[in-house]
Amino acid sequence: MIGGRLLHFEPFVPQARLRITMRIPGEPCSEALGSVIHLNSDKPALRVCAPLEVEWATIHMAEIVDEAIRVWASSITVRHCDG
Repeated sequence: MIGGRLLHFEPFVPQARLRITMRIPGEPCSEALGSVIHLNSDKPALRVCAPLEVEWATIHMAEIVDEAIRVWASSITVRHCDG
């Protein structure tokens, strides 16, 4: 949970990118927030596709990118272990 929202990170194969959807507690459905790109580099970046969420995402950008890096690293480990 970041900034009161539950974020879901989904790999976008074969790119070094995670798609992000979010759920606001009390709301019935999830909506797209955007993606963290360039996860295979030293400069990952957040790209927001939800115009009404740009301000919120900007405030929480460091936390979102840090979590995406962690999720990406763990998914790489799983892919390498699975063969």
